[in-house]
Amino acid sequence: MTGKGVDLFPTVLTLYVWERKWGTADMRRNLELRHESCGAVLKPVPVCGACKQSFGLDEVSFVEGPGIGLMPASYSRRRNQVSFQSDQPSLLRGSVEILGDRWSALIMRAIFTGLNRFDGITADTGAAPAILSDRLKTLVESEVLKSVPYQQNPVRNDYFLTKKGFDYYSVIMMLMLWGDKYYGAAEGPPVLLTHTTCAQRLIPEIACGHCKETVCPQSVTITGLKN
Repeated sequence: MTGKGVDLFPTVLTLYVWERKWGTADMRRNLELRHESCGAVLKPVPVCGACKQSFGLDEVSFVEGPGIGLMPASYSRRRNQVSFQSDQPSLLRGSVEILGDRWSALIMRAIFTGLNRFDGITADTGAAPAILSDRLKTLVESEVLKSVPYQQNPVRNDYFLTKKGFDYYSVIMMLMLWGDKYYGAAEGPPVLLTHTTCAQRLIPEIACGHCKETVCPQSVTITGLKN
């Protein structure tokens, strides 16, 4: 695997955590990882790279970075594939249905940064209105988002994260970090994160919940996949 591929490892760990909590296939829940450095079953935890403390989305602030607006969005009229063709269970299936569709991932990013209305999400993602309506409908049906009307005639909704959606924040955050490194503008990232607890710029890492050590691919093994 290239360095670019290895750097996706933290994102994969956050997908694993989300699937173990919200996935439906038994194989996801039975898959077990072990942290070889301490010998414990691995429970990946997002931590602040500055203070090494775990954090939640309510401890993160977002401001525009130097790269904002430098990479205009584009879209294709070809519908992205948002559902799997097979009913067979597969690892990371539910989470990848969000992450594997770029518009759904961009919508989640927008809502994580406080954009809840259609026009604001449109401006942030660059999605065509028909595409945005379709993806919002899918995310609501998947119980990742909930819609709350703020106007009745015509009906207009605010979109908010459910608990299931809120727990997806670490996936988006780690993917943002990877994207900033490999696809960001030369001027810098479009969004800067701050860990409000320690007031330092937030560069998240994934640590072992048992020993608190930052997890690397070489220190993780699969210890069980029961049928």
